[in-house]
Amino acid sequence: MKIIIDNTCQLEPERIKELNLGLIDYPILMNGKVYPQTWDMPNWREEKEKFIELMRDKNNKASTVGLTKEQFIEAFEKDKDEEILLITQGLNNTRATRDALHNALRDNTQYDVKAFDSMSLVSGVGVQLLAMLNEVKGKNASRNECYDILIKNRENTHVLGVLYDMFYLHRGGRVSLAKAVMATAMGIIPLLSSSPASGVIKAVGKARNFKQACSRFLVTIKSQMEEKNSKRLTVAMSYVNDHDKECLYMKKLLEAAAEEMGWDLYVEINYSTFAHMPHLGPDYFEMGYVIGT
Repeated sequence: MKIIIDNTCQLEPERIKELNLGLIDYPILMNGKVYPQTWDMPNWREEKEKFIELMRDKNNKASTVGLTKEQFIEAFEKDKDEEILLITQGLNNTRATRDALHNALRDNTQYDVKAFDSMSLVSGVGVQLLAMLNEVKGKNASRNECYDILIKNRENTHVLGVLYDMFYLHRGGRVSLAKAVMATAMGIIPLLSSSPASGVIKAVGKARNFKQACSRFLVTIKSQMEEKNSKRLTVAMSYVNDHDKECLYMKKLLEAAAEEMGWDLYVEINYSTFAHMPHLGPDYFEMGYVIGT
């Protein structure tokens, strides 16, 4: 079986290679033109930081477009002799990608593809893959068994995050200039969340610093774990620039909670991919997590 995933999974290149994944890159645009990038490009970290600096310039506009039918076919062709398990970000959020995948599967029945819609965004995509791989580790699991685990975990997948650059959100039309100015002046940072299987990210609160944000995230996770009577938690975090400190702080909070509550905890931290930077901006950290059942 070959697992193919799109680059919204937020996994770093070495991790993708380690897991032997096939990967499809979402095209990104800078000022309406395709920006050259691939998941396995040399000096990938430096290239992403160059892109971030371009995003900081208010004269530039970064955006994304959906995957094409040809991209799916190209990915399937590389593993045409294998069973393929395809994992995508929430297709309700990208109609062009949804239609392209539908057409690729309809017109190319020679490929043995089972497609799974994660119904999630950012690290909510990758964490579903990691939770499934952890569950089947050491087992000779079939594609159907892996798919069933993904289905089981999907409704228990959540996303939490922090965005720092309110002016970037204003430039993208997501908040008014007045709100951006006020929030920045008061040192307020928005807390974001995506509820299970919705694939929609929305504001759920605010904080004045990352420690406060992480503490509130922990309260949320503890409540969800208790509600599900769960003892297994899989977490994937992503960040840009130097915001790894927030991820490391959150990891420490989770480890302390796991020791106290008797959780089986798995945490992975990766530098963010190109795919979500145009939407989230130049300063953020976020995490997807699966509450085991």
